[in-house]
Amino acid sequence: MRWVYQPVEVQYPDGAWELGRICAWWTDGAGVRWCLLRTVPGGSRPQWRRYDPDSVRLLPTEGI
Repeated sequence: MRWVYQPVEVQYPDGAWELGRICAWWTDGAGVRWCLLRTVPGGSRPQWRRYDPDSVRLLPTEGI
């Protein structure tokens, strides 16, 4: 497991988007990448979920 602070946009099945952050990355024994994801501003508890680049878009952490 690798701890990080990675801002993201999360898309839900209904098409809505929400800002969030990935707190950690982990790769399981089968090579599947997982992320510890928390959405903001609601401050939901971080949850492990399989990383899907189509529904979790990484945002820049430094200047564009």
